[in-house]
Amino acid sequence: MEARSTRTATTGTQKVDDESYRHWSPNSQTYAPADVLVRHLRTGWTLDTIAAVETFFYAGYRRVDVYYFTLRNGEASLEMPVLGNPAVRRLIDEQKLTVLRINATAEEID
Repeated sequence: MEARSTRTATTGTQKVDDESYRHWSPNSQTYAPADVLVRHLRTGWTLDTIAAVETFFYAGYRRVDVYYFTLRNGEASLEMPVLGNPAVRRLIDEQKLTVLRINATAEEID
């Protein structure tokens, strides 16, 4: 049996387990993975009650939704764009967020 070491990374004043820690920066990645959004919520950040969604169509039929969330932690705030997926849609339902559509078309999304 192999022993695993568990190291921690420090972000601000919070320690985060290296194995589950995934860094995201808006300067280097256009979209945050959903697990980064969930990690922020688990470490004390809160969501605004309103989120925005922007829809893109590729090749005229492939739909991609980008959700924009505003997170707050004390005086700090962060806008986090996340690609739509089942985990994000479940989070929106569980948190009872109001979602505003930024754009539309493709027959106003059926």
